[in-house]
Amino acid sequence: RDNLALSAAALDHEPGRTWRPLWDTAVEAQLLYNASDQWESWRRGTDFYNEGLLIWLEADATIRKLTHGQRSLDDFCQRFHGKPSGPPKVVPYTMDDVVKALNDVAPYDWNGFLSQRLHSLSPHAPMGGIEGGGWKLVYLDTMSAYQKSLAGARENIDLRFSLGIILDHGSGKDGAILDVIPGSPAGKAGVAPGTKLVAVNGRHWSKDVLLDAVKASKEGGPLELLVDNGEFYRTCKLDYRGGPRYPHLMRSPGAADVLSEILEPHAPPVKSTGK
Repeated sequence: RDNLALSAAALDHEPGRTWRPLWDTAVEAQLLYNASDQWESWRRGTDFYNEGLLIWLEADATIRKLTHGQRSLDDFCQRFHGKPSGPPKVVPYTMDDVVKALNDVAPYDWNGFLSQRLHSLSPHAPMGGIEGGGWKLVYLDTMSAYQKSLAGARENIDLRFSLGIILDHGSGKDGAILDVIPGSPAGKAGVAPGTKLVAVNGRHWSKDVLLDAVKASKEGGPLELLVDNGEFYRTCKLDYRGGPRYPHLMRSPGAADVLSEILEPHAPPVKSTGK
């Protein structure tokens, strides 16, 4: 669930959604795989992986709702992928084949469902699977254990959901600003990827100094970043009063916990021994 929350929040904070639809992240995959981290939120990456997770999660929740819990995405997978065994062969398919298999499981406007999500220019990620699963995406002032572990492994400071920036914290480029979300408090203040953080509110920058300043912003504390842009320094004053914000999933009161059912480990089918 922590990974799902982080993926959904990251997709929901991509302004590039307003010009590049999801299908185009697959069309341009050969370029996006090797693209720079800079301006990724505006360019988008190979989002068909994580956004595909949200789309198929919503399809699963929809099938369960339409069939009153009698069928799920597992039934679609069995119909679509579970053909009789045999020697390896190439089996091409089209979207019509996908839609037909979905309709065989639960009649619905699956063509419209998939087309809208593949071609949408909505600024927000599709949250129907999370919400239909009985949960909602919220932002709290503490990181989950998963997020802490991920930040340590990647050696970065992820403030995308508050200031709108990601910084390097290790690997010899400590303080390098990896990306800035356009329209975020940092973006509006003139912070840009490729620059390097030097000081926070007049103090030499460190992880603790930066996070303390973000925390103090909720009480009206200032947030002034001094960044190094090659031969020049620039002072960027951020208009931000939100404090730390990290994504989490929270149960929706009164709603059935369908998401937990979907995430339950699936036992392999038991083969009959004939006895």
